[in-house]
Amino acid sequence: MANLPVAGRFFEDIIDGYFPLGESLRQMLARQDFGAALVVITHAPLLHFPGDDGTGPVPMRLRQATAGLLRWSLALAVLEGNGLRLSGVADWRWPENERGFGAETRLAEPAFLRGIGLRPGPEDGGAFGGVRREEGSGLAITGHGWGFTRMLEGIERDATAIAQPDTPGGNGPQLMVDLSDPGRAAASAAMARDLGL
Repeated sequence: MANLPVAGRFFEDIIDGYFPLGESLRQMLARQDFGAALVVITHAPLLHFPGDDGTGPVPMRLRQATAGLLRWSLALAVLEGNGLRLSGVADWRWPENERGFGAETRLAEPAFLRGIGLRPGPEDGGAFGGVRREEGSGLAITGHGWGFTRMLEGIERDATAIAQPDTPGGNGPQLMVDLSDPGRAAASAAMARDLGL
């Protein structure tokens, strides 16, 4: 997948808490008219309660629950039919026993996020799903840019997998960003700042 110019833009949004993260991100992608997005979330409280199957809202009364913290994450969210595929890297903590972090994890509150969203279309964008080609957009699926240096399954704890705008190499999904535009350069810098890069 070399140098496929794609339609998309940098964006900021707030996603719902309480629902599973995958559902909140799916709703955000639909609201923004994106088929996929690289998303950065930082400093978000997490919630787990026994017997949660990840399909319904949070019960009205929580007799027992565990609170955790998402410190930061960079994830690729891709619409697939009525569902969502989520992969990426993150740092999270649960206070007692170690739980995972993924599409089924619930945020305890709404969360601010920023990222790069891609418009859906008929072109094969590889890990980004179906994308819309757009010459001169300043974004392209390529071998260097924002994304990951290797393919990821689910959410992992491996900050070395993050690919930054000027870092070539690897076979993971990456978006080239033309940073000559001041708006794109500032948005890219904000994402890097959020991740502590």
